[in-house]
Amino acid sequence: MNLFALCRQVGFSKSFLLPNTAYEDWTRHRNDGAFHANADYIRDDPQKAYPWANACLICVWPYTPFDDPAVVPAYYLASNRAYHAMNDLIRALEKEGIRAERAETPYRTQLLAAGIGARMDNQLWYYPPYGTFTVLWGVMLSLPEPVEYTPPHANEPVCDHCGRCDAACFGALHQGTFDWHACIRSYLENQPMPERFMPELISFSGCQRCQYVCPKNPKKRIPIPQQVRDALDPVEIVKGNHKAALELLGRNRKKQLLRQAIVLCGNQNRTEAIPYLLELSEKSGDSYKTELNYAISLLQKSGNMIE
Repeated sequence: MNLFALCRQVGFSKSFLLPNTAYEDWTRHRNDGAFHANADYIRDDPQKAYPWANACLICVWPYTPFDDPAVVPAYYLASNRAYHAMNDLIRALEKEGIRAERAETPYRTQLLAAGIGARMDNQLWYYPPYGTFTVLWGVMLSLPEPVEYTPPHANEPVCDHCGRCDAACFGALHQGTFDWHACIRSYLENQPMPERFMPELISFSGCQRCQYVCPKNPKKRIPIPQQVRDALDPVEIVKGNHKAALELLGRNRKKQLLRQAIVLCGNQNRTEAIPYLLELSEKSGDSYKTELNYAISLLQKSGNMIE
């Protein structure tokens, strides 16, 4: 069996086979508060977390950004597709008699420690020819010995520290240093969104401003398919028409999707959403209270100004 050919067969463009080692620097950064709560589940010592595994296969799924940043970053659609590809890969490996399990490990740190790719000012992982426009998934494996790991690389500096990502960011970047406390993406899971970030939301699932302006990234952009625009119409989602959107972004994102749709109705001045938002406010209790208060207040003020 050719492990890397199997990765390509399910849709990944590149893959790296790495040994299990502890990532003490990553642990220290987490203990210092460098990462938000979504990093709590990551296992920083694969040998301890997966004692049966002798390798970690990290797979790269590149994507091309959309030409309109005001609907959804292409990353999140690619991430959902890559997630299913990763599950297909695990099933294929198990059919070959290889124990495999999704790796909950710090992929970027693992790759950088192996000299693969480079870190940019915005803390993203850069790998040519895709730049930072990639999705990473990992699989822990129990392979017959000896294991032929990916040979160590030598990181080549890429970032020119031009400051464009800093200038484009709402405030999470300062001289290339990333602070998750000021990043809207850190607050877009299933928990209520802090009100201070609501005016910044221009699309579902966050933003890619820093990546869009990076002169080292590929310049190609593709139009957003009409079916994606239709599926991610915030008014339709607050009406309850969210099946197509969840198929695109992941079926476990219903709460996240609705919270963002509510806020986007306000930010996009979709006054036709007011009756549906009011109805949702009556039905949902405190579940979406902050988002609903924000959007309804914004739209009612807008409606009064129009009149």
